[in-house]
Amino acid sequence: MRKFLLLLVAGLLCATSYGQRQCGAMDHLHNEIKQNPERAKILEDIESHTSQWIKEKGENSERAVVTIPVVFHVVYRTSTENISDAQLQTQLDVLTDDFRRLNSDADGTWSQASDTEIQFCLASVDPSGNATNGVTRTSTNVNGFGTNDAVKFNSSGGKDAWPASDYLNFWVCNIGGGILGYAQFPGGSSSTDGVVCGYQYTGTIGTATSPFDLGRTATHEVGHWLNLRHIWGDGNCNVDDFVSDTPTSDNPNYGCTPSHVSCSSTDMVQNYMDYSDDGCMNLYTLGQKNRMQALFGSGGFRASLLNSNGCGNGNPPVGCDDNVVNISITFDNYPEETSWQITNSGGSVVASGGTYGSQADGSTLNIEECLVDGCYDFTISDSYGDGICCTYGNGSYAVSEGGTTVASGGAFTSSETTNFCLGGGPTPTCSDGIQNQGETDVDCGGPCAACPTCNDGIQNQGETDVDCGGPCAACPTCNDGIQNQGETGVDCGGPNCAPCGGGGSNEILAHYFETGWDGWQDGGSDCYRYSGTRSYEGSYSIRIRDNSGTVSSMTSSSYDVSGYSSLEIEFYFYPNSMENGEDFWVRYYDGSSWNTVATYASGSSFTNNSFYVATVTVSSANYNFPTNAQFRFQCDASANADRVYIDAVTVTGIGSGSRVIGESSQTITPIRSMTEAKLAGNESEDGFSAYPNPVSTDMTIVSEDNINRMKVFSITGKLLVDRIVDNTQAVLDVSGFESGIYMISIETEEEVMTKKFIKQ
Repeated sequence: MRKFLLLLVAGLLCATSYGQRQCGAMDHLHNEIKQNPERAKILEDIESHTSQWIKEKGENSERAVVTIPVVFHVVYRTSTENISDAQLQTQLDVLTDDFRRLNSDADGTWSQASDTEIQFCLASVDPSGNATNGVTRTSTNVNGFGTNDAVKFNSSGGKDAWPASDYLNFWVCNIGGGILGYAQFPGGSSSTDGVVCGYQYTGTIGTATSPFDLGRTATHEVGHWLNLRHIWGDGNCNVDDFVSDTPTSDNPNYGCTPSHVSCSSTDMVQNYMDYSDDGCMNLYTLGQKNRMQALFGSGGFRASLLNSNGCGNGNPPVGCDDNVVNISITFDNYPEETSWQITNSGGSVVASGGTYGSQADGSTLNIEECLVDGCYDFTISDSYGDGICCTYGNGSYAVSEGGTTVASGGAFTSSETTNFCLGGGPTPTCSDGIQNQGETDVDCGGPCAACPTCNDGIQNQGETDVDCGGPCAACPTCNDGIQNQGETGVDCGGPNCAPCGGGGSNEILAHYFETGWDGWQDGGSDCYRYSGTRSYEGSYSIRIRDNSGTVSSMTSSSYDVSGYSSLEIEFYFYPNSMENGEDFWVRYYDGSSWNTVATYASGSSFTNNSFYVATVTVSSANYNFPTNAQFRFQCDASANADRVYIDAVTVTGIGSGSRVIGESSQTITPIRSMTEAKLAGNESEDGFSAYPNPVSTDMTIVSEDNINRMKVFSITGKLLVDRIVDNTQAVLDVSGFESGIYMISIETEEEVMTKKFIKQ
């Protein structure tokens, strides 16, 4: 099936209606996002991690079977609602049989049916480390809990959750309203994490009620808890469930209709994520298995369950005959800033993790690594630079081996490094040739002597002069293209270089924009430093666009060209979407006015989507050559996606003894072409696409440049949505908006773009 951007569905409610399963997802979604707008961003991060894990691992991953500890919280008002341990055990057995494809009704109808390699055990150790039978029982006065999560709290007549990092919380109660059960997708609050099933739809004996008396309500809901969507994607044939091996469908199936066809293919009505009766369901697919297993990969939202001791044995690294090192991280309010790595004595990274945007704020993640004997550095990093304690939350970390803590903390800035040894390794010293014991480099920094630097006033560490050369920046020379070391011009004059002017030639500037603007002035909103495939060399170039004066231009610093007879300006450029006749110019400032010295027009000078190299020669016979000359690139185009990317600009001064050109000249040579994919098949004149428009439910936003932030305003200017995106694509759910006209605004690194859309 085709894959679309993340649909923001946070929780699923399953109900009966005239003997049929029903779901009411959106009400629960809107409540979660209303209470916590960051919920949508967490879901997007989990989806990004899932896609990347499947791309890198997928069915080729090697992992022992995942065992998930389950605690049943039975909340009852009557003796009938207080279902027996035996009935709960039948439910646990169904979960393992269904997820391991050991169910007796499994058949060969669908070849992609798969053992998910996930199983379930009844908790035998409670959060305090005491023995338990895996069942809590709570008497209540509540007659019907509904779907507002009240059953999950002591304060509202229910039962508080056990730590979601170690257990699957499974509440059994009278939900009421004909509701079978509901689940919380990964990424929600840990206090409400888990599934809820009605006492009439749990297990296979006792109160279990036909046609939902085979325990498949729980199988369906645990599928949601493990990040599976409904088989039809909660939409028509154009909406997907993010799984490639499930046929496209346009609606749920009820009862048992295995030959039903929709979207030109037979529906997979036997899949646990459809609405079929319990007796009709019998499979998960390989693609669904991969989605669920991604949660247990490194950095996955439910990876902490791998280290749970809820069933009394934990899940240590498979086949580890060496040292098992446990890393426990309690996150602050920004898990997406935290990462870590372990390097060995040779400087190689042997284990790493993060960042953790898919983890809930304040949650705890436990990771176990298998390491051979030796000495290691554990480094934890925070991209914002404020550690994980204590400004925004109370995070901490600890690294232990064999019950001994070898590193711990939380209050640091950008990073913190601790050295530790396993298996009786040597004691770190300041002369062992290893960066350890908190050193900032090999045998220096930290507890050792300060490391050599490029500003310590000493010629050391292989420098060719004091604080330059070798590992430091190159020492100034008379041909480095920079006016330094007392020169009166670029690479000429002063105490060390030849006098300026005269015969020969000198490079006045050579700018490639890889580390910044290289002294050029940013013209404004229509001009910015670009990173991408439209840069000829390296990764960066300068983009100019539109017809708005100097706003659409890039201007160099001032240079002394008084000693030359002519100037050669060479540059590379890449035009995009320039309409026929639209052009850009090379301009030269002669000390008193700007002069256009070259013009390049679409259709006559160049075509779009190709790289060109151009050379412009400017003669002193036609223009003044002052001590404050400047150069400018300026675009003359309409106000849409017409753009020119300028790169690798060099200017060479030709001495008076070399040659004299009587008039300005220019040459242009095509280098290579490049076919580029347009944004969603339609590159918008505003620099981004938002479709469909008009829209009733989900609108897709696609930008050429990375979207940092997305906002939505009413036509009166009221802010309705303010979301961090950090992607070139996003999906906006407008189903809760009133019909009318709205404004959507996206912020990239260099500009803010806005357009209107209509909510039907």
